[in-house]
Amino acid sequence: MKRVLVLLLALIIVLFALPLLILKGCHSEKKDEKVNEDFGTMQISVFNVQQNKLEEMNLEEYVLGVLAGEMPSSFHLEALKAQALAARTYTLMKTRAYGGKGCDKHLGADVCTDFAHCQAFEDPKSITFNYDKYKKAVLDTKGEVIVYNDSLIQAVFHSTSGGKTENSEEVWTNKVPYLRSVASEFEEASPKLITDRDIKVNDFITAMKKIDSSIQLSSKNIQKQIKVLDRSEGGRITRLSVGGKVLSGSTVRSALGLNSSNFNIGYKGDTMKFTVTGNGHGVGLSQYGADGMAQKGSKYDEIVKHYYRGVEITKIEDLVRMWSSSNYKASN
Repeated sequence: MKRVLVLLLALIIVLFALPLLILKGCHSEKKDEKVNEDFGTMQISVFNVQQNKLEEMNLEEYVLGVLAGEMPSSFHLEALKAQALAARTYTLMKTRAYGGKGCDKHLGADVCTDFAHCQAFEDPKSITFNYDKYKKAVLDTKGEVIVYNDSLIQAVFHSTSGGKTENSEEVWTNKVPYLRSVASEFEEASPKLITDRDIKVNDFITAMKKIDSSIQLSSKNIQKQIKVLDRSEGGRITRLSVGGKVLSGSTVRSALGLNSSNFNIGYKGDTMKFTVTGNGHGVGLSQYGADGMAQKGSKYDEIVKHYYRGVEITKIEDLVRMWSSSNYKASN
């Protein structure tokens, strides 16, 4: 009798459970096929730092991963679209098939998933919260890129400008016509709009000597040994004198681990009190500024054209067609 019951149970599993498993598997495959169909067929070479391997990846799927890595899903959809455009444009400008030099850190890759070198990236398969929102931002802008004079732009971005973005030449060396200082008015939601940092005088001296061992600093009257010489249009320190040596604001920022080079220094006993405005280099699109603009009613194209001056938005295929007929190449 027991053996008959076991056989009946096995038969039930075969007749009912197995078809359900097969159906589930087919549904999953169809879902994956649908995702791939939505994203299109364009492939790029990505060095996956987390898995330590080079792989071919769908462009739009990569953009989705960058979007999830770079911007919170709580941000307005229009801000996410603007970020998707910046991420896609930045990616294609590096892609060798579009005239880019590829990822100089990983041989054979167009880009990598190291946020400190290319862009932050989260594997789309691991996105468990608001996946559909990220995907919509990508698909609503599918194939769109930002151009200036018919060339892909350097679509750089940062977290929080602190009220005004920077001219490119005040942070880096070259003057880029579309990377101009603009107002970024709606960043109040950024947790790093204003931050404070206390640093002991002796720790400050140690950090400065790591920059240049010849710097002469004394813990007595330290405030008289530091002088801000120049600030950028966006408010960041471009040059300051430390112990008689002229240093860039970005060098000091990096040595101290500050959020930006827009800072003021106060002094109390053996402590230096740094008040820092903004987060990041300040050039190009401000992510919190973009979200603030979107919350105020701006569309993604308005956001993009605010932070990148004089640019246009076009489709990849239209850009390629124009390059083919006019022998244009993507700028580097």
